[in-house]
Amino acid sequence: MKLKLNYTLIIFFIIIVFFTSLSYTLAIDITPDLQQAATGAEYGQVSENTIPNMIGQIVRIILSFVGAIFFILIIVSGIQWMTAGGNEENVTKARTRLINATVGLAITIAAYFITWFISNTLLQ
Repeated sequence: MKLKLNYTLIIFFIIIVFFTSLSYTLAIDITPDLQQAATGAEYGQVSENTIPNMIGQIVRIILSFVGAIFFILIIVSGIQWMTAGGNEENVTKARTRLINATVGLAITIAAYFITWFISNTLLQ
């Protein structure tokens, strides 16, 4: 049982590090790159209120919200699991919630990257 707990903690910290780095990656502002491209193409100034920028900001907010929900579900499930006191029903509920939260986050991230890949492919 202790070995499973160690593996669970290691996987949990790997997931936290991965999603922390992912949140920093998604928070990068692309406006200077757009400005440089517009200047090179002689289109003038790039407005920050363009439709792609607004959609990007909405997607960032939604992904941040999904990440926060995932983090809360992980914490609640971990606490429920630790305080189960050997009650298999509570352990099963916590484990199911952990699995469902992880699958939901994986689906959300996969949908984001599939959409990003398709949109970049169509725009080139």
